[in-house]
Amino acid sequence: MIRKILVIMMMVILLLQPSCVKAIGVIPGRTTLDFEPSREVTREIRIINNEHKRFDAFVYAGGELGEHIVLEKNVIKFDEETEQHKLRFTVKMPQRIEEPGDHWAKILIMQMPAGAELQSLEGSFVFATTAVIHQVKIKVPYPGKYAKVEMVVMEAQPREPITFYVKIHNLGEEDIAKANAVIDILGPTNEKIATIESNVISLKSGKRGELYAVYKNGLKPGKYHAIAHVRYDTQVATTETNFGVGEMFVEIKNIDVKDFRLGSVAKFDIRIENKWNEELKDVYGRMQIWDEDDNLVADFKTASIDLQPFETTTIYGYWDTEGISVGTYEAKLTLYYANKTTERMLKTNVKLSSIEIDIIGVGMGAVTVKERPEEIDNYIIILIIVLVVANMGWFYYFRRSKKIK
Repeated sequence: MIRKILVIMMMVILLLQPSCVKAIGVIPGRTTLDFEPSREVTREIRIINNEHKRFDAFVYAGGELGEHIVLEKNVIKFDEETEQHKLRFTVKMPQRIEEPGDHWAKILIMQMPAGAELQSLEGSFVFATTAVIHQVKIKVPYPGKYAKVEMVVMEAQPREPITFYVKIHNLGEEDIAKANAVIDILGPTNEKIATIESNVISLKSGKRGELYAVYKNGLKPGKYHAIAHVRYDTQVATTETNFGVGEMFVEIKNIDVKDFRLGSVAKFDIRIENKWNEELKDVYGRMQIWDEDDNLVADFKTASIDLQPFETTTIYGYWDTEGISVGTYEAKLTLYYANKTTERMLKTNVKLSSIEIDIIGVGMGAVTVKERPEEIDNYIIILIIVLVVANMGWFYYFRRSKKIK
C-alpha cells in the first residue's frame, strides 16, 4: 500500500513539471467582468490541441466563485485532426459579494488519455497528464472613490531628462474629477533631491489613465528612489519604486508591423540598441497583449540573439491574429538581458490591413530579474491529489466488494 502511494505521488510530481504545460492550451487566458447582482453572462473559450493528439479534455469549474460557473459540457473529445474546440460557459453572479476588489473563478481543463474515466485499470491509476486554467475575474467596485496606482521610470543616461510614468486605475463606484501626482526623487541616503508634478486628468469609474512627469535637470550615475503621491479629489494613493541612471540597458527604438492582414500571423519588427560597451548574450523579448476587458489575448517571445557593443539590430516576434477583432489593445514589451529588463508600454491599434503601435510609456532599465520555471497553480495540485485519492477509494471499494461476493 505504501509503495503504491509513493508511486502515485511520484506521478503527481512528474505531472507538475513545466514541460507538460504546452500539450494543450486555452484562449483567452482570462475573462474579466464587472459585478452586477444576479447578472448572467455567457462567454466562449477555445481549447487548443497543440500536439495534435487524441485525448479527452475534462473540464471543471472551481475557485472562490466556481459554483457560479455553468459549463456547456464537462468532457470534450479530441482526435489527431482536431486543432481546437470551442466551449461556452455562463457566469451566474450572486446577489451580493461583500468584499470589494477582484474575485475569481477558475475553469480547469485537464488532458485525459482518450476513453479514460478516472478509474483504476488492473491496479494502475489513470488520471490527467496535463492541465491548464482559464481565469474568470469579477471586479467588485469599491464604495465611493478608490484608485490603484503603479509607477515605473524611463531609463536615462546621466544628466538626461527622466520621465516618470504613473498608471492609475479607478476601482471605485464614483468618477474621479481630478487626479495628479506629486513625485519625490530621493538619493541613496534618502535625501530629497527634487519634487516634480505630473499632468492632471479626470477618470470615469472603472477606467484607467496615465500620469506623466519629467525631471529635466537629469541625475548623476547611481541608484535612486521615487515616491509618487497621487492626489485624486480628496484622497491620496502612494506608490514607489527604485530606479537607476547610467546603468547597462538595451533600448527599444521602435516597433513595426508590415504586410499584415487581420486573421494572419503578424510579424513584429522590434528595433533595439545596446547602450552598453560590452557584448550582451541571449537577449530576447516578450510581448503581452490585453484587450479592453483586461483579458490576455497574446503572449509570445522572440528568438534569443547576442548584441555587440553599441549595436543596433532587429528581433522578430509573431502573433497569430485568428479570432482577433479590430480595435485598440494594451500591450507590454519586455526585453531580457544579463539578468536585467527593459519595458515599454504600448497601444496597439489593430485594423483590417495594418497594426499601428504607439510606444506610450516606459522602459525600466537596470532591473535585476531571476529566471524561474512557470509556476503551476496550487489549485491544480489540490484537485489532482483529490482525484488520485478518489481513484484509490473506488479501487479498493470494488476490490473489497468482489471478495465479499
